[in-house]
Amino acid sequence: MNVNFVCAFILFNLISITLVLAGRDFYKILGVSKAASLHEIKKAYRRLAKELHPDKNQDDPNSSQKFQDLGAAYEVLSDEEKRKKYDRCGEDCLQKDGMMDGSMDPFASFFGDFGFHFGGGEQKHETPKGADLVMDVYVTLEDLYSGTFIEITRNKPVMKPAKGTRKCNCRQEMITKNMGPGRFHMIQQTVCDECPNVKLVNEERTLEMEVESGMVDGQEARFTAEGETPI
Repeated sequence: MNVNFVCAFILFNLISITLVLAGRDFYKILGVSKAASLHEIKKAYRRLAKELHPDKNQDDPNSSQKFQDLGAAYEVLSDEEKRKKYDRCGEDCLQKDGMMDGSMDPFASFFGDFGFHFGGGEQKHETPKGADLVMDVYVTLEDLYSGTFIEITRNKPVMKPAKGTRKCNCRQEMITKNMGPGRFHMIQQTVCDECPNVKLVNEERTLEMEVESGMVDGQEARFTAEGETPI
């Protein structure tokens, strides 16, 4: 057998192995074992997402990348089909098959955008806020003892684009009117901007709430941006 051919074959296999090993270790990123249950994966993700959020780690130049890696790990390991393929041939296979395009937003469905806010720069405009909704969730003593995850389904009115324009950002401004030579009159007037029109459409939303071990009767779990839509 040609010695050069053998060397080339070995080198090719070494390169292939190196590429596979270079993929991200999603189990290590989440800090769970390969035998971890879905409950353990969700619990680890929830804890680490709070710890590694870029707003909370502004002095760490790698905070955004760590947070992206965490999101990718949860995207794969929380999906049964993706997890099986990842276990079989790694992240590279998922990307080649278009099963991991980064379009998933875990926060949108996991704890209602997680319900945390770490602050940041000063806001120039206050975001309109809709009314809060309060729901009672009943769980068993076993759930309170061992912890679990509960899915909550609700119909939420969501604003969608519509034809035409509407009055928006209305405010009171003082207007000066000329009443004649040397005479002026100050009056208060409502001034509005023209914004694209919207309509409210009911959408079914599924939220996931963690019942943590040791929770007590009447304890609250807060979801951000999941109340009534501001008008």
